Amino acid sequence: MFRNLKKTIKNLISPDLKFELYTPVGKLEKLGSSYGGWIIPVEYLNKKSICYMVGAGEDISFDFAVAKRFRCEVLIFDPTPRSKAHYELVVETSHLMNVPINNNPKEFYDLDRESLNRTRFYEIGLWKKTDHLKFFSPKNKRHISHSIANLQNTDEYFVAPVKRLSEIMSENNHHKLDLLKLDIEGAEFEVIDSIIEDNVNIKILCMEFHFMEKQGLQKIQLGIKKLEENNFVVLARENFDFTFINKSYLH
Repeated sequence: MFRNLKKTIKNLISPDLKFELYTPVGKLEKLGSSYGGWIIPVEYLNKKSICYMVGAGEDISFDFAVAKRFRCEVLIFDPTPRSKAHYELVVETSHLMNVPINNNPKEFYDLDRESLNRTRFYEIGLWKKTDHLKFFSPKNKRHISHSIANLQNTDEYFVAPVKRLSEIMSENNHHKLDLLKLDIEGAEFEVIDSIIEDNVNIKILCMEFHFMEKQGLQKIQLGIKKLEENNFVVLARENFDFTFINKSYLH
């Protein structure tokens, strides 16, 4: 019993997943907070880049860091009312006071007006088709991440609009994405399939995989395999956070 418990804990902290780590890609750097930051190849982004950040919560430090570092267009997507309220708080008050990241009194946003002006917020979720779906709440009411997949098996929810990625891109007249960040609480598996089906042109993909208790690590492993079979390679990993790059863009 204790051996199985130790294995479960190990898989949650540092899951045993198979993938090929691609290393010769230039400088890798972590942008954003200790909690919400991501490791990316910084030489592959510039002021002309188009970046979609899907899943905001109350830590949009990576989103703003990308906007500030590269002076590029950043679109943020999250249907959660608290996420929109947090974004609006940051935009409206950051010039007056230090706004804490994820309610952490030790970490604050580092912003300027130009980088704020390069971001836009959309109250919409990402899914495999246009619809209105239930987003189930976390068990801890202080937490913010709601889930289409109902990861925490709760009864409370709100209903919000969702769209397919290719449809959102078409509406914004975007033919490719230089960076796509996905932290969507278990919906990533259906979105991966839609990306592959639509052959969406993505340079850098930051993906947080979510552990599905009944399926163990198998679903995550399958998601990684699908991406690797469709021209993506892994550049970096922190637990369930994976950074991929499309091999077509490697130089």
